Amino acid sequence: MPRLLKLTLTHFRNYDRLVWEPDCPLVVLTGENGSGKTNLLEALSLLAPGRGLRRAPLTDLGQTGTSEWGISARVTQGEEILELGTGVTAGNNTAKRTYLLNGRPARTRGVIEDTLSAVWITPQMDRLFSEGASGRRRFLDRLVMGVTPDHAKQLLAYDRAMTQRNKLLQTRYSEQSWLAGLEASMARHAIAVAAARTDLVQQLNQFSQTSLGAFPASRLVLECELTQQLDQHPALWVEDWFKEQLSLSREEDRERGRTGRGAHRSDFSLSDFATGQPAATASTGQQKSMLLGIVLAHAHLVTDHRGAPPLLLLDEPLVHLDEKRRNALMENLRSFDTTTILTGTDTAPFAPLRDAAQFISLKNGDFLP
Repeated sequence: MPRLLKLTLTHFRNYDRLVWEPDCPLVVLTGENGSGKTNLLEALSLLAPGRGLRRAPLTDLGQTGTSEWGISARVTQGEEILELGTGVTAGNNTAKRTYLLNGRPARTRGVIEDTLSAVWITPQMDRLFSEGASGRRRFLDRLVMGVTPDHAKQLLAYDRAMTQRNKLLQTRYSEQSWLAGLEASMARHAIAVAAARTDLVQQLNQFSQTSLGAFPASRLVLECELTQQLDQHPALWVEDWFKEQLSLSREEDRERGRTGRGAHRSDFSLSDFATGQPAATASTGQQKSMLLGIVLAHAHLVTDHRGAPPLLLLDEPLVHLDEKRRNALMENLRSFDTTTILTGTDTAPFAPLRDAAQFISLKNGDFLP
């Protein structure tokens, strides 16, 4: 099962230099706000598919005065020990990340991302169901990446083609054949993205309705016109249909300055399976319970697909939970044979884990004795 054996941070956020070898897979990090708890979780998240826990620009990740930073981790995968690394090197004017696997440059970013799966929650996600669709979409896509690492590549290719189309509509509208090529690329990747999201939602609904214990069973509903078409037609037909819709909307998209339809407009809703209450109208505590229930169900789903659970990075997971669900969450986490890191400002709420977890206090990027 995946275990973090060693983590090394260099010039990353508020860590000038950190070398940490966890004593056990379950870790509780505590400290004042700004001590570096979330930064440590972010570092690990950058070794998984996607742009990391905060989706921060690469130039923001290094310490003040330097653009150079690095993250390396030694992890176990079954019987194998892997050395993973990423960062930005000095003199890299393009600020592109480099990736290392066992000390050697990886051929592609996907080589690294395919090796490690991670899922996380943050305090910002407490507003997931009361704010715009973009946050929910990113959350859903991270869950998809845990099961289908190739999803990140499909999203990137779709976004790249869409960006080029938007620019071309503004600057060289007469290039109809060029636009058609970009729309064909968008359609191909959009269908792959929509199909992966649909498959994940269907499987997650099965797990979340049967494997949650004290957490409410939840139901996810994907809101996406491509998904609706895929429910009724073969993928190739939907690809041609979407390509045609993009062609018909060129003038409208040109006027608005962006593409109005596609995989980038998808959303999902979450509701209590038993009562039907939407998460959007539930209390903060109920929303947090549903969210954690989905994360736990997803961890089981990833284990089913990949043969190993993901790393669990839970930033302030006990906030807004009542005592019953706090204890239920901590009891659930005991059963996952993977590195799990929880954070909080105080150790007291994590007392039920005293016999099972390593407790570490942080201050200004340093581990206290």
